[in-house]
Amino acid sequence: MLAATVAGCGSEDPTRFGRPPVVNSYAPTDRHLSAFVGDTLRFSVRATDPDRDAVTTAFTVDGGMAGVGAPWFYAVLDTGCVTVRGSVSDGEFVSYIEWTVERHQPINYPPAIGAIQPIEPSPTLIIGNSMSFAIVASDPDEDELAYTFTVNDSLVSDTRQFSYLASSIGSKLVRATVTDGELYASHEWNLRVTTIPDTIAPARVEITGSGTGNEPGEVYVAWTAVGRDGMLGVPSEYQVRTAPNPILTEGDWTRGSQRPGVPAPAQPGTPMSMMVGGLLPARTTYLAVRAIDDFGNISPLGDSPVAVTRGMRVSGSVVNTETGLPVEGAVVRIGLFTTGTAPDGSWTLSELPPIDDLLNAGDTPPTGVGEYFDLSLPYVVTHLAVTPLYVIPNRALGTANYADFLQFFRSMTDVAGNPFGTKQRRWELPIDLYVRAYEKDGLDYKETVERVAAEFDAILGTQVFNVSTNRTGTGVETIYLDGLFQDNYGVKEWTSDWYPYLALIEFRTVYTPATAHVLERTIRHELGHALGLNHSSSYTHLMVGGVAPQVNQFSEDEIAVIRCLYNIPRGFDNRLFLRR
Repeated sequence: MLAATVAGCGSEDPTRFGRPPVVNSYAPTDRHLSAFVGDTLRFSVRATDPDRDAVTTAFTVDGGMAGVGAPWFYAVLDTGCVTVRGSVSDGEFVSYIEWTVERHQPINYPPAIGAIQPIEPSPTLIIGNSMSFAIVASDPDEDELAYTFTVNDSLVSDTRQFSYLASSIGSKLVRATVTDGELYASHEWNLRVTTIPDTIAPARVEITGSGTGNEPGEVYVAWTAVGRDGMLGVPSEYQVRTAPNPILTEGDWTRGSQRPGVPAPAQPGTPMSMMVGGLLPARTTYLAVRAIDDFGNISPLGDSPVAVTRGMRVSGSVVNTETGLPVEGAVVRIGLFTTGTAPDGSWTLSELPPIDDLLNAGDTPPTGVGEYFDLSLPYVVTHLAVTPLYVIPNRALGTANYADFLQFFRSMTDVAGNPFGTKQRRWELPIDLYVRAYEKDGLDYKETVERVAAEFDAILGTQVFNVSTNRTGTGVETIYLDGLFQDNYGVKEWTSDWYPYLALIEFRTVYTPATAHVLERTIRHELGHALGLNHSSSYTHLMVGGVAPQVNQFSEDEIAVIRCLYNIPRGFDNRLFLRR
């Protein structure tokens, strides 16, 4: 926690008494865990003490002390089921969390082959020449791997790569094997050694279809299979290339990008297709498909159709921050792409290219502000992202002290000294409100505070304050002091990211049953501060600063600010709202 901003109660506070620590969070959050021998698990327990006593953290495994402090790391050395307990103690009381850990022997997975050379399943080699064979593999368990190559079941190499010299004609079965000592994976090539090189190229590949794919950056292409020699036999492979311009010459082909994942060759005349990915979304691309045989003969260039890659899609809703209701007919725009919202406030932008720009939402009138102050949000398009957008109504104010409602909203909600700039900082609802019991001169302060706190539920349509007679160590507390110059609200502790963690309202003890209405007015004012409101410069507002409030209730202006503030997510940047 950061430094306190106002003084808190001392240890002489009569409401304090010995209570155990409170566990606020713990990790892992799943308390039934499975682990393998050799794993290391991380445990932590975060707790606070209601009496502000210092706490210590310790961990045991099946009752035996294992470590102190948090986080604690548990190295799994054996199998079986154990109970891990994380305890926090204030020296008198202990609170704890337990986890059940089932420990197992690790499972050995076989090696996985990642790449091979050559990629042709049935390569051809001229006698007297050499061909390189290679394999790249990895082990999921990170075990050391051993490699072997055989030709017709005879061992020829114990490395990942070797060069085979063709000394006799005929068919050769080349097999690569990789093992972790227990399990293995292998790949085979059917090598044909011949004396006569083939000069006949595969037939020209006819592309039968192309178009937009399924996922962003995808197009599909379909073609009819050809042969190794014209329409006879089966070629070694197909190559599919893409380019921003038509692929019509050998130079175009060379400059094109070769795409991975091309299917294995099929018998001549068979329909073939693939989904080409890895391209920029919502972009035009030209395609070309060619077949290659064992001797490197390549089919003639054919047609080069154009297709548009699938674009990205984002969606969301536009919400009126005052009412919390959807806005129909709002305009949502990013870059050159624009759409409107449906009756339920929803919007969708489809077939988007990569965009890093401002996402705008509002009614965008030709001049002036319009019915809403628009939102302009820095935005990077991410496929299938769902983004709610918020607009502030351009409502009329009941005071002339501010230029418009947006200026009033910002003035009333900016947090002074907030290191996160204009990103507002407020409590999450409901706010814990600890109300101390106090009576004087026949006036029940506690009952009055609780009654006024309940009024805020009608403003926001939900429970705003969770009133409690027990201190929780967080939230808002009340105290009553003799000789106090003025009632006040202050945050004592902030979280590391500057959200209020503990706050105190100090009330004077000068009120009587005859001035109970003034106490009620004061309570509303201070609870308004607790909700995140600053002082107003208008005497018509309950949150007026510099003088005692002159009105008993919040104005419509102030109620609108409260609703806008709590219909926007915590941490939202108030400067994202614009005047057009």
